[in-house]
Amino acid sequence: MDYFTNAISAADIEDIMVLRRPGGWVHSERVQLDANSLTVEAGPRTLRPNSKAVLELINLLNLQSELLTTPRTSPAAQNRFLYLPDLQPGLTAIPTSILAFLRSPLRQLLLPAILSEPLQWPNRNFTDESLHSFLARRFGSEVARTLGSALCHGVYAADSREVSVQAAFPSLYDLEDKGNGRIVFGILKDILGQGSKKKAHLAEGTVRYELGDVQDTMRGVAVYSFRGGMQSLTDALAQALTVKPNVELSSGENIIGIEMCEDEDSSLTVSQVRLIPYPIAQVSQIRTSTRTLKPSHIVSALPLPVLTTILPSASSHARPLPYLTSNPTSSVTVVNLIFAVPPNTLHPPGFGYLVPRPRGGYPGPTDVPNMLGVLGTVFDSCTLPAESKNDSEYTKLTVMLGGPYRSPLPANDDELRSRVLEYLSESLQTSLPEPVAFRVWRHMDCIPTPTVGHVARMEDLRKVLEETEGRGAWRGRLAVIGAGVGGVSVGDCVEAGKRVGAHWKSV
Repeated sequence: MDYFTNAISAADIEDIMVLRRPGGWVHSERVQLDANSLTVEAGPRTLRPNSKAVLELINLLNLQSELLTTPRTSPAAQNRFLYLPDLQPGLTAIPTSILAFLRSPLRQLLLPAILSEPLQWPNRNFTDESLHSFLARRFGSEVARTLGSALCHGVYAADSREVSVQAAFPSLYDLEDKGNGRIVFGILKDILGQGSKKKAHLAEGTVRYELGDVQDTMRGVAVYSFRGGMQSLTDALAQALTVKPNVELSSGENIIGIEMCEDEDSSLTVSQVRLIPYPIAQVSQIRTSTRTLKPSHIVSALPLPVLTTILPSASSHARPLPYLTSNPTSSVTVVNLIFAVPPNTLHPPGFGYLVPRPRGGYPGPTDVPNMLGVLGTVFDSCTLPAESKNDSEYTKLTVMLGGPYRSPLPANDDELRSRVLEYLSESLQTSLPEPVAFRVWRHMDCIPTPTVGHVARMEDLRKVLEETEGRGAWRGRLAVIGAGVGGVSVGDCVEAGKRVGAHWKSV
């Protein structure tokens, strides 16, 4: 079973989770509706089949029968929208064909920019820049605001003027090089298949994947999830690990320190605290027990600012790790709404819509704006096939708010629901019934923002971790992975974990 079993069969492994359940931000909840129930997602809700590491997990965990797939020919795959109230009421479809483009109200914005971009001289003379700067430099500031900020809202819930194009959107960044300084030429080369397959092959390197028949299942699939929601994947992984005799899963524990001893081997220790609730219900305090581990290697998937708090102090002989607090994070509020009407009754068939940055910029933290700070809305009932026949009687929507909008949202969930419903009625240009159920999830500091220079900073961090000579060298015994280092998608995080496992095999 490649890295998964080979790595853990060679050593004792302990997985320490701060939460009392596995999965981090992946969290699915089954909402009971009289005799029926539906799944809603607090975090990631779908996956794309482009991550072989996730497909391998599906194969190894035997989750093929739990898959819910959406084909590329479906409305969810083909129809995506923007909410541009300055341009026209309601939603604006993103054109996916030449005919649709010529009929689109976006034509006046995009056509001059697309035609003029190849005529500009190549003008990138620096390594990295923000997504906004990248698009504005080649297509103009209004294209950058309309499309770039919307894209950034959908992926990072962040300001496109801060996000590194090299780190966050490397494929977009590479188009300029492919086109010899002209992005449109790079796109044409991609369409013609010149160079893209070779680069993908080099990126995979010699990493092997045990995909079984999962890759065949994913042919023609746009997105997928699982019966019971995305948490089915993380729960199955945790369950598979519990039966391994040399693996121990510890949940509900806090790491209070990683130390490097001043002995001959500069050995590592990890101190952790187990949180034990008092048996008396009226007492809210907790008592703790502590223990110390002496691992040969450590893999941290903690948020980088959290990792900073448990690393050796400045007075330690261990070499300090750079750039762990260089990037900010976004906080996102997720609102799930369930209506007792069939899918596509309240909205056009499609995946959902994104909302660009306001023309006047984001309101400040002390402003009281009329806008809620909506980043986008997903048409959940259209995005994936129904889990059961009863699902076809309901419409599920998920609204994401916050991110670069710093003004506070209503603290009361019912008030927030009412304001979200007003916003949806305006954006969808329809009167909405009262939802039969709703959930509000307030995720603090959930998505790291890779700012300009992130790729170079993480390369410097990697070099420090892999240094082998001198006092306090980490010598590759601490690996730092996760959304704050590489990409923020589930696939990026699983791939990072796989490559750490592959490295263990050669230790």
